Amino acid sequence: MQVVSTNPNEFGILAIGQEAWGFIAIGQMARGVFVLGQLAVGVAGAGQCCACIWGVGQVGFGVGWFTAMVGLGGRGYGGVLRLIPGLDPPRQAPPEVPLDQVVAGATTGYVKLDVLATEAGPVLAQAGRPLPIKLTRSVAAALATHGPAGIREVFARVRRHGPVVLCDQLVEVPGSRSTTGSKGLLFLRIATQMALATVWWALFVELVLP
Repeated sequence: MQVVSTNPNEFGILAIGQEAWGFIAIGQMARGVFVLGQLAVGVAGAGQCCACIWGVGQVGFGVGWFTAMVGLGGRGYGGVLRLIPGLDPPRQAPPEVPLDQVVAGATTGYVKLDVLATEAGPVLAQAGRPLPIKLTRSVAAALATHGPAGIREVFARVRRHGPVVLCDQLVEVPGSRSTTGSKGLLFLRIATQMALATVWWALFVELVLP
């Protein structure tokens, strides 16, 4: 072991060069714990086409976390296919107000309403009946996008605007939407995650461990 190594066959605390091998390895085909370079394999890494537990790169994968233009990762950002299912962030239901008071112009606030599919598109409803509530452009777009995906109930912020009852904001009902998808897709994601971990361990044992 050397403190600084430029020999690909000699482990170094700091390794530099092609096929660098060390605790901190920098170079093409770097191997180690902290790696930086093209075709790098390590625990934490950055570079073009790297395989690691946590990393950043143009292409590659991270068993735990990765961000890249194209890649696989347990979790991650960018063009990364995330394999570990996420959980809904904590949400709190907003305080509700009675719809009849909003219609009368006495108050403004959130009302829990249904999303009803019609030939003209999703609309807000109550007890199965569409309500004469005008939607802002952004609210109408949100309903058109997420209504068919399974949103059936929302908190709608409604207010009286002259002769019109207007909805200008929607809030999802906490826990109303599945975050994991179908069981088949969930199984495929878990199987891919296990395969990814196996591939990384095989590379790490072969290329990094003495």
